Amino acid sequence: MNTPPLHLAVDREGLALITISGSGSGNALGGAFWEDLSHVLEDVSRRDSIRSVALTGAGDIFSVGMDLRWYLIRLRRAERSQDPAFMDTDIHSLQQAVSAVADCPKPVIALIDGECTGAALELVSACDIRYATGRATFALPEAELGVVADLGGLQRLPLLINQGHLRELAFTGRTIDAARAARIGLVNDLYEDRTALLHAARQLNAELSRHPAHVMEGIKRTLDGVHQDAHNHGLDQAARWNSTHSGPDALAQAMAARLSSHTRAPDQAQARPVPTP
Repeated sequence: MNTPPLHLAVDREGLALITISGSGSGNALGGAFWEDLSHVLEDVSRRDSIRSVALTGAGDIFSVGMDLRWYLIRLRRAERSQDPAFMDTDIHSLQQAVSAVADCPKPVIALIDGECTGAALELVSACDIRYATGRATFALPEAELGVVADLGGLQRLPLLINQGHLRELAFTGRTIDAARAARIGLVNDLYEDRTALLHAARQLNAELSRHPAHVMEGIKRTLDGVHQDAHNHGLDQAARWNSTHSGPDALAQAMAARLSSHTRAPDQAQARPVPTP
């Protein structure tokens, strides 16, 4: 039986824990994950008994990012169909899924252990608060595929870290460790392990639950509303740029090359999950 890409568990104190299994190795984000993410957030948003949401990855990793194998199949289909609107339409649908996290009326806490790369980093940038273990790593490697990060990271991350740090991440695609992520403000606090992360989320939920739910939502709407027009413009610009400058054929070739470069011979040990945008 296939493992669902997301699992939702709500405790008696009103903390909703969403665990990402994704569609492939390393909790890769593809397939039904994107549609399920929107549906789960809609469900969570409607339930008055839920006071806050925690988003984490299954196992010892948050997520390697976009499932390139899944997306490569979609790009090949787009090539065959010769649909000029594919890139733009597809990018906007994925943007909406990430925005469902930011739009949730409940406070959303990202609990990050291990790798958090590409689309996964854009996903946690849509959360309100980020806690990480000391072994967490972060990267935004979309430039290596010849595309601009287009799921909201370039719009939301400037509210968390300064332009110099963000441009370095986006231009180089390099990976930073948890200590630097905390130093530059990408994460709020560091914890010893996954158990400590979950304990911190439960403590925060207990603190937040002392305040009226409508106040938590009002704080979110007020903070986000100030930047909403610029944010929406930035999302549209990134989608247009990639659909104009990175067609399905070029992107498919770049993804195939990246997958090939991370594949070991069959008689070698199992390859580490491909870090993907």
